[in-house]
Amino acid sequence: MISRVYYYNILLRILVYFLPLFAFGSSSYIRFGNAWLPHVNNLIPLHYLILLLFTELVWILGANYHKLSSVTDLFWEYTGIRAGFLACFATLCLQTALLVFVNQLIISRTFILLSNTILFLCVVATRNFFRLTSASLSWPRGKCEKILVVGTDQYARRSVRLLRRIPFFRCEIQAYLQLPGQPVLVQDAPVMSAAEPLHLEALDFNEVVVAIPAGRYPQVSSVLDSLQDFGKPVRAILDLGPRLSVRERLFQVGRLQMMNLAILPVESFAYTVLKRSFDLVFAILGVVVLSPLLTVIALLIKTLSPGPVLFRQERVGRHGKHFNLLKFRTMRCSTPAESETVWTTKNDPRCTAIGAVLRRLSLDELPQLFNVIRGEMSLVGPRPERPYFVAKFRTNIQKYNTRHCCQVGMTGWAQVHGLRGDTSISDRLKYDLYYIHNWSFALDIQIIARTVFTVLKEQNGY
Repeated sequence: MISRVYYYNILLRILVYFLPLFAFGSSSYIRFGNAWLPHVNNLIPLHYLILLLFTELVWILGANYHKLSSVTDLFWEYTGIRAGFLACFATLCLQTALLVFVNQLIISRTFILLSNTILFLCVVATRNFFRLTSASLSWPRGKCEKILVVGTDQYARRSVRLLRRIPFFRCEIQAYLQLPGQPVLVQDAPVMSAAEPLHLEALDFNEVVVAIPAGRYPQVSSVLDSLQDFGKPVRAILDLGPRLSVRERLFQVGRLQMMNLAILPVESFAYTVLKRSFDLVFAILGVVVLSPLLTVIALLIKTLSPGPVLFRQERVGRHGKHFNLLKFRTMRCSTPAESETVWTTKNDPRCTAIGAVLRRLSLDELPQLFNVIRGEMSLVGPRPERPYFVAKFRTNIQKYNTRHCCQVGMTGWAQVHGLRGDTSISDRLKYDLYYIHNWSFALDIQIIARTVFTVLKEQNGY
């Protein structure tokens, strides 16, 4: 069983990983009339080779994150269009970032758009072809696994029914092994008693599948000892309840094997690496592009109001770590105790004239791009709060501290729904928890786009 899963997984992975190469060749033929770029005049093949290598790296990471190369997840999404689009969109965004920062690369923009379109169509076609033909792709129709099932109740009957539905796996049940006191609800194969394992020697089986509820696991210990003498692989069908989803996985830590029962998207490789890469690239780009505006704002603050240009305030970040958040100063200078414990309200008398405008348009938040570059914040995430209020809210509001399991952000899911300034903390927390449990790269892009419209609509911007 496992060998077949490995076989199909490797085959699908190879096909998916090499799709960018096929997309580049097809795009080259359509755009330039030749699939072999060195034969095309007025082009620098080395530039396209660099882009191809970069695209392969990004595509492999994106395909793994969206499960495009995993046979285990092949049948969960009906068409694969959504996962394929998100992976291709992320690839296109990072290709664009590469061309922005490495402006020496001379690449046809039409070629890039065309190659990503072909890549998207190919990955959808590949997954659907695999899904439709996997039952007879390489294995002979007559070849099937002969299985001995431990269990005879409703759980075993349901497990066998689902086992037979696996597209690339054909099996034949040789017998069922009944545990003491277990009802017999199966009829498609002989039933044997676990008290007489010697009768199993007459059976011809390749694998043992344990299909019993978790409550009967103590009964199966002695049976497994006798089954191991046959030298056959023994698998167990696990049902740990509704809390587990397809994202849960076993992982090895030293000599311990553990199962994460509460894994979140913010613990994934994509969140840790891809999101950080995206934050770093676009924060640096933002500082460069907005540097004239930042300079003008700094001069206005220094000219119109006595005091420093930047306001530094201690905030609580990911995993409860404290950091100094940067903002343009929008208020008259006050004592640290007042700034750390007093909430900003609408028409706050402490605001300066230029500060009111900056807060209205959220321009006072722009220095936080430097917090993003330093790794203290992200572009998108729950807004960081002051230690005084964190200590207060986590005592009074259930699950408040859960929001600190991910990176805090310049904007967030709560903010684009109008929950800025002096608004309900409980309502904010609901949106923050939704973001934590449903994070995706596409959701971050959506929040960034909606932030612009939210700021212009003046929703609690004070």
